[in-house]
Amino acid sequence: MSRFDQEWSLVPTGARWTAALVTLALTSLMAAIFLLPALAERNTTAVLVLSPIFLVSLLGAVSIAVYVLLLGYVWGDARRRGMNHVLWTLLALFIPYAVGVILYFLLREPLPVPCPSCATPARKGHAFCASCGAAVRTACQQCRQPVEAGWRNCAGCGQPLRQAAAAPPV
Repeated sequence: MSRFDQEWSLVPTGARWTAALVTLALTSLMAAIFLLPALAERNTTAVLVLSPIFLVSLLGAVSIAVYVLLLGYVWGDARRRGMNHVLWTLLALFIPYAVGVILYFLLREPLPVPCPSCATPARKGHAFCASCGAAVRTACQQCRQPVEAGWRNCAGCGQPLRQAAAAPPV
């Protein structure tokens, strides 16, 4: 499964259907308003003049459909990351000019790491699994806060960290 397929599967089926129906409804409405009267009169000049207007309205319908799909992605991705998906979707919907969607992508939490023992997702900042207590990330020996590879001192307590033994040269 490709990365696109994995991300596309986060968009709820309802959002996909809504996007398709919005595109179909707006396209049909614009065709009925602009093109059908000119075609009924067999006025080729009017059809040529109104065709670009119809194409621009089609572009608007597709833009709205993409926005609906983005809102669906925000919903699914926020759920996957353990965030408040309802709140983030409402923010993405009501903050105008897609600024809410951009804010979501800037402020979203990292993906949880599955526990190696029980596969329960552990959020960033958790060194141990909340379910079974197994180590999920490397932790400071003094304060048990998670530490990253390459740190010489713990950022939480300042304690010097034990360096992993260097691998013997091959």
